[in-house]
Amino acid sequence: MNMLVYLFAMVLEAGGGARLDAFMNAMALSKAGLADGEFWQLLTYQFAHSPVDLFHLAFNMLFLWIFGSALEDRMGHVNFVIFLVMGGGVAGLAHTLTSIAPVIGASGAVCAATGGFIVLFPRARIRILLFFFLIGVYMIPAMWVVAFQVIVDMVGWFNPQGAVAYSAHLAGYAYGFLLAVLLVATGIVKSDEFDLLFLMKQRRRRAAYRRVVNETGSTSRLNQSPDSKPIPVLTETDQDPEEATLRSKVIRLIRHDRMEEAQVAFRDLMSSHPRAVLPESTQLEIANRLQSQGDREAAAGAYERFLDAYPSSRQAPEVRLLLASLLIRFLERPEDAKPLLEEALPDLKSDGHRALARRLLEDTNQESMS
Repeated sequence: MNMLVYLFAMVLEAGGGARLDAFMNAMALSKAGLADGEFWQLLTYQFAHSPVDLFHLAFNMLFLWIFGSALEDRMGHVNFVIFLVMGGGVAGLAHTLTSIAPVIGASGAVCAATGGFIVLFPRARIRILLFFFLIGVYMIPAMWVVAFQVIVDMVGWFNPQGAVAYSAHLAGYAYGFLLAVLLVATGIVKSDEFDLLFLMKQRRRRAAYRRVVNETGSTSRLNQSPDSKPIPVLTETDQDPEEATLRSKVIRLIRHDRMEEAQVAFRDLMSSHPRAVLPESTQLEIANRLQSQGDREAAAGAYERFLDAYPSSRQAPEVRLLLASLLIRFLERPEDAKPLLEEALPDLKSDGHRALARRLLEDTNQESMS
């Protein structure tokens, strides 16, 4: 539409009609025009571009293509057009509040698309052609490009030079960002693992998870209770001899504080005997160690075996909460975490743990509904 309007104006001028500059000026937005009730200018100015500088149109369309196409895929064609035109209108109003000079161009709408893009694709990278010191094509985070644009416009707003509508640009960024956040938060635009709100939720989960680990203690607080019996070395004759040997090996290594070797031996035990379980405190110790070493899958399996074998343990509520945090944060298994949270919630003693369990349960319910 922008390019067709410009082409139509050029053809009109070539045919002896209105001059190109007069055509564009007629579509401009001004404070005086709004005062006279010419509200249609809020729309028309977005499709008018400088009659003496074709780069004005070219750069707007380039940035609209870079940031707008991905946004359109997420929002849909009609919703994207509405989002874009409203953004241009808000940007235009912001300009008229700070300047009496007429304004033309799609820059405000494009800035709105840029702000929305950062909400829906904060980790995206874009390809740029660089002609500064190092010449070549590079992939850089889109966030850097947008941050650079915003900084330039902020500097221009405080120290205006030339005929650039900096206030319209800044209003466009703010509108696009805030409306995109609202659309995702209300579910009008479905959240996914790429958007800013999901990343913020994941960050809160990580912080909550770290609090749980710190409050429960990495291995000592979720460990052998004071009245527990010493760790035995099992030699029951009715067990599979290989399983008994591997179990005893793990226990001996833990007793001698050779935890790295114990973890290797435990993985071997789980690989050959998936349903094997160690004594209560030992099973929990090895699960905690695996978790602290970052082996989330193995740690989750060890916690699950602990709960299967010792569901009435005094440590079981906290273990269920810790396992649920692992499943949600690292393993993308919220459906498995929900029953753990529901079972743990009534028995958790710490107010902080109960609050965390409720928050995680609420998150899993929201994800289930979405």
